[in-house]
Amino acid sequence: MKPISRKRKLATLLITLAILVVLTFAVIVDQWLLVDLPRPDELYQYTTAPSTKIYDRHGTLLYEITDPHQGLHTPLTLEDIPQACLNATIATEDASFYRNPGVDAWAILRALYINWKGGEVLSGGSTITQQLARNLLLSPQERTEVSLTRKLREAILAWRLARTYSKDEILTLYLNETYYGNLAYGIEAASRTYFGKHAAELDLAECAMLAGLPQSPANYNPLENPEAAKTRQSIVLDLMLKQGFVAAGEAGSARTEKLGYAAIPFPIEAPHFVMYVRGELERRYGLEAIYRQGLQVYTTVDLNVQNAAQRIVRYRLAELTKQKDGQPPRNIRNAAVVVMNPRSGEVLAMLGSPDYFSPRIDGAVNATMATRQPGSSIKPITYAAAFDSTIAARYGYAPLTAASMMVDVRTAFVTQEGQPYVPENYDRTWRGPVLLRQALASSYNLVAVKVLDYVGLDSMVDLARSLGITTFDNKNFGLALTLGGGEVRLLELTAAYGAFANGGRRLEPVTITRITDHQGQVIYQSPPNLNPGPQVLDPRTAYLITSILSDNYARRSTFGAGSPLNLTRPAAAKTGTTQDWRDNWTVGYTPDLVVGVWAGNADNEPMRHISGVTGAAPIWHDLMEELHKTIPIHDFARPAGLVEKTICADNGLIPVERSNAQTLNVQPVNHSQSTIQSQRPPLGNSQFPVPCSHTLTELFIAGTEPQRFDDWHQSIALDRRNGLRAGVGCPLEFVTIQPFTLYPAEAQAWAKKHAIPQPPEAYSPLCPNSQTANGEWANGEEQLASAPLPLRSPALVFTSPDQGSTFRLVPNIPAEKQKIRVSVRPTDGVSLRQVKLLINGQPLVEGSEILWQMSPGTYTFEAVGVDAAGNQLRANQVTVKVVE
Repeated sequence: MKPISRKRKLATLLITLAILVVLTFAVIVDQWLLVDLPRPDELYQYTTAPSTKIYDRHGTLLYEITDPHQGLHTPLTLEDIPQACLNATIATEDASFYRNPGVDAWAILRALYINWKGGEVLSGGSTITQQLARNLLLSPQERTEVSLTRKLREAILAWRLARTYSKDEILTLYLNETYYGNLAYGIEAASRTYFGKHAAELDLAECAMLAGLPQSPANYNPLENPEAAKTRQSIVLDLMLKQGFVAAGEAGSARTEKLGYAAIPFPIEAPHFVMYVRGELERRYGLEAIYRQGLQVYTTVDLNVQNAAQRIVRYRLAELTKQKDGQPPRNIRNAAVVVMNPRSGEVLAMLGSPDYFSPRIDGAVNATMATRQPGSSIKPITYAAAFDSTIAARYGYAPLTAASMMVDVRTAFVTQEGQPYVPENYDRTWRGPVLLRQALASSYNLVAVKVLDYVGLDSMVDLARSLGITTFDNKNFGLALTLGGGEVRLLELTAAYGAFANGGRRLEPVTITRITDHQGQVIYQSPPNLNPGPQVLDPRTAYLITSILSDNYARRSTFGAGSPLNLTRPAAAKTGTTQDWRDNWTVGYTPDLVVGVWAGNADNEPMRHISGVTGAAPIWHDLMEELHKTIPIHDFARPAGLVEKTICADNGLIPVERSNAQTLNVQPVNHSQSTIQSQRPPLGNSQFPVPCSHTLTELFIAGTEPQRFDDWHQSIALDRRNGLRAGVGCPLEFVTIQPFTLYPAEAQAWAKKHAIPQPPEAYSPLCPNSQTANGEWANGEEQLASAPLPLRSPALVFTSPDQGSTFRLVPNIPAEKQKIRVSVRPTDGVSLRQVKLLINGQPLVEGSEILWQMSPGTYTFEAVGVDAAGNQLRANQVTVKVVE
């Protein structure tokens, strides 16, 4: 017998070791991946579990959520499903479905490589078969894991499924078991939930919409986020086009098709609210808990309040759509309502549409959660940022007050693209000088833009976010934001108004108070200190906003004296209408309730001849009156630190006391000179302040009261022979005294257009000692130290910019496009021959106007000129600041 060679012994040893390694690896893999792996034939096995029940605040059952496989779940055969849905699903989820062995080898290798490199194992890249294995065969805990082990076990299961079932069987199971959101398992349930029809009736556009949902049903939910869902649908159509399932023309037609959202009727109360709560439960506990743990969910909604809101909405919409003699037809089908407690944040009603099951109005869309442009209903946040001293200090501007005056005239602003932006008022009327109380209450657009321009976008946007507005995440907002240029959700805007009602503290919407499992064990209790939240606004600022929004007198110029915003108790409210008539709003509150109403069309079709005060406001009014019938009347609590002060109604300045005002009582010409002289004002002044004719009492945060005395209302001596100004040396028998309101330069053109008398700017040449050629008084009479205006107006007047203005440079606009207009004009009666503009004492331009490119710094503009007679002319200096 030949001895065994050394090589053969070595080979035998190596083979033995290899077998041992393979066996060891197989045991490890079996224990690691296969020991408890479900069998493919368990795919159809489900166990019965107690249902989840959702109740209103009084214990009335709103809806019972059952396991779809024990209830209305309707499996279909592949022949019952439109080919477009099959193609859309394959193109989106697994383009190689009919070619692959059930797994994506490249995805597995990528996961192994990332794990070997020590990185995170990411989800994604799963085939249809892998998704089916994960969703139906892995435990709820394991299917949510992000690990290499789960990825490999899922792949093994998918490979086994592919060996056990045909491709058509797997695709059928996937389409029948996949979760499409809103409690819809399977394409038949999804079709009935979103479109109110059977799956066999779906067209290409609807199939593409549904095929895009499984990846993220919450984010692409078309009932709450139609825009995101539409974007996802477009991606699906692109994938179908790429795979050759549709032609370009078909994909284009499907993109533009208007989808109608509705659901086939089923027993449910407050359906939009229930679906909102269902989403909260899913995010908090997952779908498995909803279907398997028998949760008892106690909510904040009051079914009586909910039903009242629905009844009033239906009645008011019916009234609006009635064709009345002499009135144009209207186009409005939808409205939404949110009712909240401003102290606890509890949502008492959430009506997403008047009929959840109506496909005509896209009834299943929850308009309280859809993003819409709020129109003027966002303005109170801008004004709150302007009034609040803490916010003003943080962003570096002086706080405004309800008595701050701004001029409501045509004004051009520079957009981020360097283009002029000229906002218009709702009625296309300019009102000249207005106080901010009236501007907000009457919803003047131009002034709101001026206020936002003053405080800056960052100040307003940050306050909106602090109040709970989550949709202001776009850094490219412009000044139109204060007119509704950024989209909001009705629920969030209503909660933001709740902060005005509760003294400036953030209000988080609360919908669930308590959750128990099927054995009665409490697993969730609403935190008792959740609301009201942190102090976002000074309580005095919140009260100022409330005072303005409840001031029926201040809003009468726009809404009239008997608008629907008036209740039989103290209430604050603001309307909003978008420029294209697609949305109108009314949001308002009492100390006890805050109610938000949106009216429009869910498909974004424009309304006709309906504004916030005619569309949403009557709903708001009727509902507020109905809900307050059993609530005692309460006044808004006024916080400490507010002071009252009398101001002039047209400019917000301190009135001049009559006893302190100078008087000039010119007598008839036959009176003796001595008598007349005794009645001349001290120092012989020919212009002096007089009390303003209308005053009002305004509220101020202590320390922000006006300090400047009224200098607008003046009595001016005129030469009766020619109507020009009478100088101090003019014989009194030719002098007459006339009161005038001296408007700032920005408002003078408006005053002339409205035939408001303005004093002449030239002095009478018939009066001796009026002026010398160099513009000085010949007799050297001094001005009154207390006179806020010069004794005579300058011969040149700057019309732009305004004295004391501050301009902010926008970082993402090219420097050469950031310019302001610098312009000067002669006063009445002056014939201008030559004029020069100067900046900081240096020549700027020969001429009366220039577009000056801004750069950081402080600048003083001057103007000098020569009139037709060769006299030197000069304008008052204007100083402005440019900041970055």
